Amino acid sequence: MAKKKQKSKAGFFSKLGNFLSVAWSYIAVSRDYFWKGIRFTLATGIFLYIAISILMSIVSPLWQADEEIDATGKVVVFSPQGVVVDQPPTPPPAQWWEDIEGLVPAQNQMIYYPYQDMLQYFEDFKNDERVNAMIFDPSGLGVSIVYALPIARKIKEAVDSGKEIIVRSDFLTDSTYLLASAASEISVPTYNGISINGFGGSQQYLKNFFEKFLITPRIIAAGDFKTGPEPYTSDRMSDEARANLAFYDPLWSKWKDFVYENREVDLQWIADESYKEIINGSVNTLEMVKVWGLVDVIEEQDSFDERMIEKFGYSDIYEGEVNAIYYRTYLASLDAELPSISQNKIKVVTVEGTIMGGPVLYGQAGSDGVVAMIREAHEDENTKAIVLRVNSPGGSVIDSDYMRWEIEKAQEKGIPVIVSMGTLAASGGYWISSLADKIYAEPDTITGSIGVYGTMFSFEKIYDWMGINYDGYSTTNWGAFDPTAMDWPPEFENLMQASIYQIYDQFTSQVANDRGIPIEEVRDIAKGRVYSGEMALEINLVDELGTLYDAIEFAADSANVAEYRVEHVIPPAPPADYIFDFNFIKSLLGKENNQHFTANDIYKNIRIYCLECEVAD
Repeated sequence: MAKKKQKSKAGFFSKLGNFLSVAWSYIAVSRDYFWKGIRFTLATGIFLYIAISILMSIVSPLWQADEEIDATGKVVVFSPQGVVVDQPPTPPPAQWWEDIEGLVPAQNQMIYYPYQDMLQYFEDFKNDERVNAMIFDPSGLGVSIVYALPIARKIKEAVDSGKEIIVRSDFLTDSTYLLASAASEISVPTYNGISINGFGGSQQYLKNFFEKFLITPRIIAAGDFKTGPEPYTSDRMSDEARANLAFYDPLWSKWKDFVYENREVDLQWIADESYKEIINGSVNTLEMVKVWGLVDVIEEQDSFDERMIEKFGYSDIYEGEVNAIYYRTYLASLDAELPSISQNKIKVVTVEGTIMGGPVLYGQAGSDGVVAMIREAHEDENTKAIVLRVNSPGGSVIDSDYMRWEIEKAQEKGIPVIVSMGTLAASGGYWISSLADKIYAEPDTITGSIGVYGTMFSFEKIYDWMGINYDGYSTTNWGAFDPTAMDWPPEFENLMQASIYQIYDQFTSQVANDRGIPIEEVRDIAKGRVYSGEMALEINLVDELGTLYDAIEFAADSANVAEYRVEHVIPPAPPADYIFDFNFIKSLLGKENNQHFTANDIYKNIRIYCLECEVAD
C-alpha cells in the first residue's frame, strides 16, 4: 500500500507540473498577443492620424474657399522656421509636416521656403493697401549669404514705401541680422544672442594626422586652384585656396554698406573691435547691443506684447492678443493672380544640391530625378523653352554628364535652354550650365571652379606595420591589384593622372565650344578658380546679371511667344524610405528592421567609386 500511495503522489505532482507548464505557455502566448495588440493599435492610430492630417490639409482650404479672410488693419506676423531654397525637393504639399506636431520625415526634416516666394512675399506685403505693419522674427530662418541681401533689399523697399516692419527676435546671426537691419525697428529680450562674425571659417588639415596613423591620401587634381582635397595633403591653407575665397571681400563690403545705410552700424568694428569694450568693462553686457546701435529696444516678451497691443489694438478673435493675422492666413487672403490659360509653356527645372546619382533630396541633385525632370519638360509638346535654375557646388562627372545629355536632347528639338544661376553654379554646376543658349547669374553667385580632382586613401603602410602582406594571381597586370592596400606603381599613378587630365581637357574644351571662347583663354581662367557672378560676366562665363524672372522673360522671347505660362517641374517622389522613417512603426509592431535602405545601399551595386567621379569641391 505504501508503494502504491507514493506512486499516486508522484503522478499528481507530475500532472500538476504539466498543467502549470501548459497554463504558463498560454499566459505567455496571451501576453505576447496582448502586447502585439497594443502595438498594432498604436501603429494603426498613428497611420490614421497621418492620413486624417493629410486629408484635412488638402480639404480644409476647400471648406474655406467661400469664406473671405479680412486682413484689413491687422498686423502681419511672420515667423519662418526653416531654410530658404530654390525649390523644395519633395512633391507638394511639402509643408504639411509643419502642421503635424512631432512627426518628421526620415530624410527630409526641414521646412522649405522657396527663394522666389520669399521675395514675392515681401513684394506683395509692400503693395497690399489693407495692411501697414508686420512683426517679423527671422531667427529660425536659414538663408545663404547670397540670398540674404536680395531679401533684405525687398524688406527695405517695403519700409521705404511706408510700411512698418518690426523685428522681434532673441537670436540673430550674420544673415538674419542683415534682414533685420532693413526693418523699421529691432526689439530683443534682455538675454539675447546677436552674433556678427563676418564671412569665413576654418577646417581641419589632416596631413600630420594621416602620417601618424600611416594613412596615405592619394590626390590627383587638374587645376592649381582645385583645392578641395587640400586638407588631406597639407597642414595649412594654400595661397591658391585663399585666392579662391577672394569673392567674399566684395560681398562683405556690400553687407557692411547695406547695414550702415540702414542703421549707421559699422559691422567691421562690431566683428573685430567691439569685444574690447566688453573686456574693459566700458559697456554693460546686457545693454551693449543697444549702445552699439544694433537694436532699438531691449524688452521682455510680455512688455513687447503689451506695446504691440497698444500700437495695433486687440484681436477680434483671440482674447488678450494683438490684432494680428499670421502669414499663412495672410497669404490665403491675397488675391492670387490667375495663371495664364495659354498652351505655351516655359518649364523651370531646378538643379539644387550636390550632383550625384539617385533621387532629388534636400542638398542632393540626384541625376535620376533631374534627368526625369528635364525629360518631362522637353517631351511636353507645349514646352516652348526650358529655364534651368542651377544651384549646385558640383559633384559627379558621370551624373553631370547625364544631365548635360538630356539638355542636349531638348536643344536638338529646337527648345531654347536658358540657365539661371542661384547661390552656386560651380564645377559640375557649370559643367551642365555652359551649353545653355544664355546664362544669367545673380551678382553674387559663386561660379566657375572649372577643374577636376579625385581622392582615394590607401593603407599599405598600416598593413606593413601590422605584418599583413597582399599577394594574388591574375591573368592581367591589374587583376590582383588593390589600390587601397598596395603601393601604387608609377604606371598606375600615371594612368590615374592621365584620366583626370583627360576629363579636365574635356571640361575646358566644352566650355570653349559652348561659350565661343578660345581654348587658351579658357585654360587661363579655369584651373579650378572660383568667381562671383559679376566677375564671371567680365570673363564671359555668363551672359547677363539677372534674376530667375529675367531668365524666364528671355526664354519666352527666344521661343517667340508673347502669351505663355510658367510651370515649375516637380521632382519625382523619392522611394518611401527616403521620406518616412518606418523604423518607429516597425518597432511598435515588434518587427525587426533589417532592410532600411539608404542611398549608398541602393546604388552600391551599380555605382562604384572612381577617381574620375569627383568634379566638385
